[in-house]
Amino acid sequence: MKIFLRILLLAALCAADETPVFVLENNQLRLMVEPAAGSISSFFVKANQCELISEKRLQANFRICLPLPDYQANYLEGMMQKPVEVRQDGRTITVRFDGMSSTKGVFPIELSYTITLHDDYVAFKARLINHHSQPISEFWFPRVGGWTQFGDRTAKLATPNYTSMSRHTTSLFKNYPGSRGLGAEAAEWACTYPGMVMPWWDLYDEKSNVGLYLGYHDPIFRFSSWHTYLMPDHSGQPDAWLTDQSSGGLPVGLVFSHIRFPFIHSGETLDSGEFIIRVHQGDWHQGVQFYRDWFLKHFPLNHANNWLRHKRAWFSSIIYQPEDKIIADYQTYDRWCGEAAEYGISCCELIGWHRGGLERNYPDYRPEEKLGGRDGFRALMKEIDARQGKCLAFINYNILDQNTDWYKKELFKYKQQDQFGQQPIWMGWGESTFLARSGMNVRYHVRGSITPEFEKLLADQFIERIQDGAHGFQIDKLCVGAALDFNPLNALKPDVALCEGLVQAIDRLYRRCRAVNPAVSMASEFSFDRLLPYFAVGYRGSGPRDISTFRFVFPEWTSCQHISRPQDFNGINYAVLSGQVICVEPECYQGSLKQPLYHDLAEYIKEVERLRDELHPLIFYARYFDNQEGRITPVDPEAMNKLQYRMHGHFHNGQRALVVINTSADPVQYSWTFTHQKVAQAVLYQPFVSQRTISGDELVEIKPYGLQILVEKISR
Repeated sequence: MKIFLRILLLAALCAADETPVFVLENNQLRLMVEPAAGSISSFFVKANQCELISEKRLQANFRICLPLPDYQANYLEGMMQKPVEVRQDGRTITVRFDGMSSTKGVFPIELSYTITLHDDYVAFKARLINHHSQPISEFWFPRVGGWTQFGDRTAKLATPNYTSMSRHTTSLFKNYPGSRGLGAEAAEWACTYPGMVMPWWDLYDEKSNVGLYLGYHDPIFRFSSWHTYLMPDHSGQPDAWLTDQSSGGLPVGLVFSHIRFPFIHSGETLDSGEFIIRVHQGDWHQGVQFYRDWFLKHFPLNHANNWLRHKRAWFSSIIYQPEDKIIADYQTYDRWCGEAAEYGISCCELIGWHRGGLERNYPDYRPEEKLGGRDGFRALMKEIDARQGKCLAFINYNILDQNTDWYKKELFKYKQQDQFGQQPIWMGWGESTFLARSGMNVRYHVRGSITPEFEKLLADQFIERIQDGAHGFQIDKLCVGAALDFNPLNALKPDVALCEGLVQAIDRLYRRCRAVNPAVSMASEFSFDRLLPYFAVGYRGSGPRDISTFRFVFPEWTSCQHISRPQDFNGINYAVLSGQVICVEPECYQGSLKQPLYHDLAEYIKEVERLRDELHPLIFYARYFDNQEGRITPVDPEAMNKLQYRMHGHFHNGQRALVVINTSADPVQYSWTFTHQKVAQAVLYQPFVSQRTISGDELVEIKPYGLQILVEKISR
């Protein structure tokens, strides 16, 4: 609190300083920068006439943590430092510091940063140089403090999610989601990337239809956090914000920071990417196009000719469970794949094929002898080839089974580590016994670091499986790969090792596999955008009723909808709704789709796949508009929660398709409209019913648990 009061005092002195502020202004934004500390004292958004920094006492610039051997919490507060230079050149303000101080002394650290105004956004960049013997662990920049509203206090925040589409639901200015934890200076709420699937937030003022995009654009993939403090604390009431009357004279407002974890040592430099604050019309759907454009300039994404991206359905089975139970040998599994092909499914996923079965012996990826060994694996691939099918072998990447002698003698040294040489993560799954399924008796795994030796150990085995005939891989658990990594065998910085380092390792594996077979394709259970160029399909990435934000921003990608229950027609409909892969897993990965129990489901999949084959470029490999570009309105307003709809469009000719599903046991009538342009007629498709043309003023009735696809009719 003493440090905080000193910062307030300095801010007050800055306000009284007669030195004129620096101003950046155009027809979208106006910024003012105080020369005394290089802090932003005004950030005015003209589109909704909003001053972001309305509590001037909370203005901020940066913060650095330089842990000392006897004081880990040695923060160098930016507002306590005096810049050696502040200058303006056109639309850019440069601020430079040489030497930093805290209550523990003076430290040889250099910092320079720029604030640049573009047409509709502000870009922040920094160069941080450490000349001290201890590494810098945290760098908070930019820091923009004093927010009390955006438009007004009803503005909502959207964050990019792993299993559901972004929605503006988080209230920062009223129902603040954070609380004050032990040691925090105020109520605190943050999101990490990875964790978020893309590095941005989007704040939306619905009344003015104005959004504010806050994104980090850096070609080098590093671990970082989007951080907020609600000063001075959460109120403890439904409205989290204290009033001026109840705050004890302390300023009330948000301080936003982007936090990096560089761990640069003496003589090392951190050059940051650009942090962007951008004004845009509309909500996040419009705001994130800016990020897509930046991403594709740096990381081209093209899955148009990738066979896996065009496979709309998979059959999947776990043939060897971790408690030694064999469900099927290679020959039985081959028969199941052939039976799935009778229902239009030509892609299969093979799980539990390696030594010890699923969730055992990682990273030993040799074919299990009990199932037929390497010869049996090769024979299985040949049989699948003969049917013109494809097979994805299930693998993990940097996951280690810590229960093996191999791990205890050698592999332990490849474990990802925190600063104390430990790993907080635990992972363990069991299947064949109740003790195993309940998690009381399982083999726990750890996350591996990406060292050259470990990478080669993995790649050599995976290349061998491609040589044996596998058409590709489904790489599991990459969604748990991102963290700081202090393993001494990893030469990369901790914030890069399992981010950029992991991506580059996957890139090398991908290229090596394609050198053996140019048609190799991969899916993965991954959770961050930088792997999108390598994985056309996400094994997860969707909930039962929604799909990741990826689907809208990068429609070149889709995820799997997992279907194992024999009457899960709603699950299949949801897959069609958002253009997902139907991953069918009879008897929870233990049986054939041709069993009598699955007859109705199998026939429904076959019919749905017939429709999706006909409409493939409109509702599967297609643009995805989420709930934009069209709408439906039930005749009975109370029936709205029974229906779901999503819009799709052809990548090239602009034609649109509206997918509607009924999740209830009642028929529902609704009206429909396309909003991208006036559409007078559409062709109505539905399972087991002949297609027909409908007019724009015609009500449509959808049956219980029904699926309908309305395709814009284009005159030719």
